[in-house]
Amino acid sequence: MIFARIVYALNWINVGAIFVLMASDVGAGVSGLGIVTAAFYLGIGIFQIPGGVLAAKWGPKKVVVLGIFIFSFSVLGTAVSTNIPELAVLRFIVGAGMAFVFAPGIVIITRLLRGGKSGMGVGLFNSAYDLGGLVALSGWVAVATFTGWRLSLITSGGLGIITGILAFLFVPEDEVREEFRISTRPLLEVVKNKQLILIGLGTIGFDVGNTIISGFMIYYLVSIKAASGTVAGLVTSLVTVVPIFAALWFGRAYDVIVKHRTVMILAMLASAGSLVFGAFPTIYAAILCSAIGGVVAGVGYTFAFAGARDLNRAGKEYEGLAISWVNSLHLTGSFLPPVFFSYVVETLGYSQAWLWSAALTLVFLVPILLMVERWRH
Repeated sequence: MIFARIVYALNWINVGAIFVLMASDVGAGVSGLGIVTAAFYLGIGIFQIPGGVLAAKWGPKKVVVLGIFIFSFSVLGTAVSTNIPELAVLRFIVGAGMAFVFAPGIVIITRLLRGGKSGMGVGLFNSAYDLGGLVALSGWVAVATFTGWRLSLITSGGLGIITGILAFLFVPEDEVREEFRISTRPLLEVVKNKQLILIGLGTIGFDVGNTIISGFMIYYLVSIKAASGTVAGLVTSLVTVVPIFAALWFGRAYDVIVKHRTVMILAMLASAGSLVFGAFPTIYAAILCSAIGGVVAGVGYTFAFAGARDLNRAGKEYEGLAISWVNSLHLTGSFLPPVFFSYVVETLGYSQAWLWSAALTLVFLVPILLMVERWRH
């Protein structure tokens, strides 16, 4: 599962990392990157709930394996794309496949850990994602430069297929009760849970920074600041390097901290601050932007997804659905930041785009402020 999560992250982030190489072949600039990124987030957001429902009905392992194969074959398809509409459709399908992997994967990891602690399970899973993001941002630009962007996508898609086979063979079988049946009442209990809705909407605030930094920073530094692809990749990779450790540490901290909401509020303020650094035209400001953005992403996502599991009141079979519901809300909302950022870039310039994105982040403090302070049972 950890290896699958690493390759999952590689295929999530690598298109943004190598888009500077793809742009001329698909005839697009920053607006095209915004469209493709938004399509991906719509796919991964919309299909979270179907993934959670299927996990409750079939068991998490079957759904994870299905999702891995869907996104991996779709990545192979992107390798032969020739224009933005084709790329957008395929990235939407990649997102849909990934929607089947995340929440059921957390359920599997948490159940395999001794004691089933939510924070540690989510922290470990998110650290694996960040390790894959590091490969995508720091190494995949070099791979794509050497082999060509199309072959690099064939490689990452092929790795995905391998992880699907390994998950099918080695992940323990699902513990599905034969008498269990999905019913409307617990489904509605999850979907109507006010705390789950608030944490899902609030987490969009972390998506603003994470999406823009991981998706646009390399393109920004190469095309506007004339940085080399290697330097741009290393700077941007800080948004994934730091959370490798932050997610694990804060995963442990989540299990002992009482004031979860307060931590989320402080992290959201820091996330907005990281984007302000992006507005300054120096490589050092970009480093601070990525590094601080990485810390707060590690905190925010770990607390959000561990909180989703603990705030679930519909029974353990619906843990995956509760996480999927929170993930659906914030990822569907995540189509907005790349569209917003690319629009402001084209109308007001990059500096204003970073500043207005920081302001957009603060809007999503409101749902977190409305939450209860204690999240665990």
